[in-house]
Amino acid sequence: MQNISINKKKFTLLLISMSVFLSVLDLFIVNVAIPKIRESMEASVAEVQFIIVYYVIGYGAFLITSSKVGMKYGHKRVFVLSMFSFAIFSLLCGIAPNIAYLNAFRLFQGISGAFMIPQGVVLLSYVFTEEHERRKAYSIYGAIAGISSVLGQILGGLLPDLNISFGAWRLIFLINVPIALVVGIISIYALVEIERKKDLKIQPLAQFALVGLLVALMYSLITGAEHGWSSSLLVLLVVAIIGGMLFVWMQWRGYKRKVSTLLDFKPFRYVAFSVALIALVFYSLVQDSYFFIYANHFQLKLNYTATETGLLFAFQGIGYVLASFLSLKFLAKYQEKFLLFGLGLMVVGLGMHYWLLRGDQVQFYQVGVLLFEYGVGCGIILPSMFTYAMSQLPTEITSTASGLYLTVQQLSIALGVSIVGQSYFGSVDGHFNSTVLMIVLLVLTALVFVISYKRRLSV
Repeated sequence: MQNISINKKKFTLLLISMSVFLSVLDLFIVNVAIPKIRESMEASVAEVQFIIVYYVIGYGAFLITSSKVGMKYGHKRVFVLSMFSFAIFSLLCGIAPNIAYLNAFRLFQGISGAFMIPQGVVLLSYVFTEEHERRKAYSIYGAIAGISSVLGQILGGLLPDLNISFGAWRLIFLINVPIALVVGIISIYALVEIERKKDLKIQPLAQFALVGLLVALMYSLITGAEHGWSSSLLVLLVVAIIGGMLFVWMQWRGYKRKVSTLLDFKPFRYVAFSVALIALVFYSLVQDSYFFIYANHFQLKLNYTATETGLLFAFQGIGYVLASFLSLKFLAKYQEKFLLFGLGLMVVGLGMHYWLLRGDQVQFYQVGVLLFEYGVGCGIILPSMFTYAMSQLPTEITSTASGLYLTVQQLSIALGVSIVGQSYFGSVDGHFNSTVLMIVLLVLTALVFVISYKRRLSV
């Protein structure tokens, strides 16, 4: 790998980065298009929530297993197969005849995304062997993810507004198909396989049990809030919660007995990681809920078109990308104080959202400035929190820790879309209720870092 030419390394970086480009694109492109999909398919609020939730569940729940599958069967092989799988399920989402099929295909599309990302990260580390070039490669990889989030929000607004008879919103899924197919085909010839660990154990039963419990939990929460709590839904919720607690307990028990488990608890030995993970849960409950709430609010309450909504969210994305480039420098100097500053920007931004957007006479540029300010806060928090979590970990467990971190993040996002989404749609003054709830969650995130800061000073 060390003899690869610079031009081929650049091409490989671009090729592998298409995995994170597609995965991030498909999360953000859907947020803006949700109202159009709901109208076209005559879906309920709960059903359109599942469009986001099932994708995130599939993505988050399989991140840990996917890295192990890559080590066992070959990172290149899994990368190529998952890219083709992503193309297939994107096509199926685009031609789905009703909302039930669309939600089912979104789950498998998310699973495909989960298998793409870890393989790409590992393959990059074998192509860029020097520390300085690897750091640069990962920064470009992250920048492409940021650009994808902005582009996704713009396309999520533009495409559904096109005048196409079969439903222009379907293009937000179909656009993935040619990209994924071309990347998959080129990867067969351009990427090089790395050494496999054929004796590595994978826990498929534990993995499918985890997915089943998560789907049951989210289905009962969202359906119960939308249609009322029947006895069967209550039973399903209780089974999912108790089953989840038993699952974690059995994984912990196996880990203590040094048996191979799906979950690895080694990172929890490090205080910074544990603190960041607790804060991450509160923060992630807000992260995508914000987009779900305001994609609907802009189009249903303020009568913006999907295109205008996408352009507004682009302001948020630009603020995020700019702040993320500066975040690591300031985090090293100010640590928890810098995180609290970012959270403060987000809390102020949400308060201004409610104050400015509660009326219907709002200037477009004012909303753009508002979203830009909120995006700056997000750009400070997300990359800084990840760095804070990983900063004290030894190299040999960073891969395990990052997989666990991303899994908790994605599953918390799914739960947040359910809880915050229902606070918005479940009452007459839903905008106020959802704003208060998101602010409370951000304050709880800040409180975790305040406690951590005071604890660190007292040591």
